[in-house]
Amino acid sequence: MKVLFIGCYRDGTGWAKAAGDYILAMDAAGIDVVCRPLKLNDNNMRIHPRLMELEQKNLRGSDICIQNLLPHHMDYNGLFDKNIALYFTETDRFTESTWANKINLMDEAWVACTQMVEASKRSGVDIPIKVIPCASDENKYLTPRPRLDIPDLQEKFSFYFVGDSTRRKNLVALLKAYHLEFETHEQVALVVKTTKYGEHPDETLENLKNMCNTVKTNLKLYPSLDKYNYELLITEHISEEELHSLHASCHCFVMPSFGEAWCIPAFDAMGFGSTPICSNVGGPADFLQDAGFLVECTEEPVFGMTDTFSDIYVGRENWWNININSLRKKMREVYELWKNNGTEYAALQDKGVQRTKEYSYEKVGQMIKQELENGN
Repeated sequence: MKVLFIGCYRDGTGWAKAAGDYILAMDAAGIDVVCRPLKLNDNNMRIHPRLMELEQKNLRGSDICIQNLLPHHMDYNGLFDKNIALYFTETDRFTESTWANKINLMDEAWVACTQMVEASKRSGVDIPIKVIPCASDENKYLTPRPRLDIPDLQEKFSFYFVGDSTRRKNLVALLKAYHLEFETHEQVALVVKTTKYGEHPDETLENLKNMCNTVKTNLKLYPSLDKYNYELLITEHISEEELHSLHASCHCFVMPSFGEAWCIPAFDAMGFGSTPICSNVGGPADFLQDAGFLVECTEEPVFGMTDTFSDIYVGRENWWNININSLRKKMREVYELWKNNGTEYAALQDKGVQRTKEYSYEKVGQMIKQELENGN
């Protein structure tokens, strides 16, 4: 069995990271895999050395093709014994697009979380669908990371967010919950690490400051903006090692997203002992369980995703809006654990670290190997 994996693993995005991890998981399981990139942006990012080696392998003899692409880029090829569609979606359906038609041309569909199975069926996908979770290199969590030298975070409990600057991430909900729940005398801070593709970091920073100030102005909690709790805003590109140090330096990762197929930053937060709080949807609903906190949401029509393709993230799809008061309660709960019950807080951290081991390269790779062998 030889597998050709086609994906955007060179694009420097979260999706690209997941694609590379799938390839490395197959390689770790002893699958004969060769990979080829499809570029969807202009990023020229460094990739894992092993991926570069697998790119150099000859395609000849490949009998299975996994296409980890946007479905409208997928193409069935009869030269392979099996064509597999591997894709991600974050809403309850994609009926306005041609995705289902393209996916149904393939022999099998793979998705990252159980929510995507129902979304695919609801959209008309009628080929077999398997849940293949994203994989992770558990060794990165074992390497000691230096804490970031940020004076404003010293002796404070730090909530933090890592994600793209898009409406889907629902950052406004986090800002509301943070400022509503914590009084200015409490030892808390909020770190926001975000970027926006095609936008200069300075412009992103200015837009982010405006968002924060708009939220605070409309909350009307204090007579002036400088009376609110501290926010640290980071919009410059940082290396993967620096990102790992950010995870290791903060206490509680918060992702109030309207939808997540997986959410690598939330998963990494578990591995580094930074307890995640996430919307109870998508990937986090599968992997988080008792290693963090899932917050109830309300289903509502998609709105405001004007920077995507015209036929996805439209108002006829639904996504899930987090309950801000419930988010406040979970943020308070983990803060009080840290402050008053160090033993229970440490146990919660350890649960996250242990949970990540279930999604190691070796374990996900073996799951993939079993699926491929059983299907042939």
